[in-house]
Amino acid sequence: MSADRVVQLRWESRRVAAGGGTALSYAGISVIRRRHGEIVDRVWVPVGEEPTFADDEALIAVLHDAWRWSRPAA
Repeated sequence: MSADRVVQLRWESRRVAAGGGTALSYAGISVIRRRHGEIVDRVWVPVGEEPTFADDEALIAVLHDAWRWSRPAA
């Protein structure tokens, strides 16, 4: 990993207006890419209480892409 490119993972909830003055809250993982301390990308992946295979694969793909980005070019 390069010192100028950092990947952070953060457990976060998102609130979504559901109409009628109500809101729903969804748990998820934010994958944050920083270059020289500045955020350059943020992807939030929802994580349900009973994640499906597709949920797992989506998270793996986002993590794989972020960690490949954090490695210096060969």
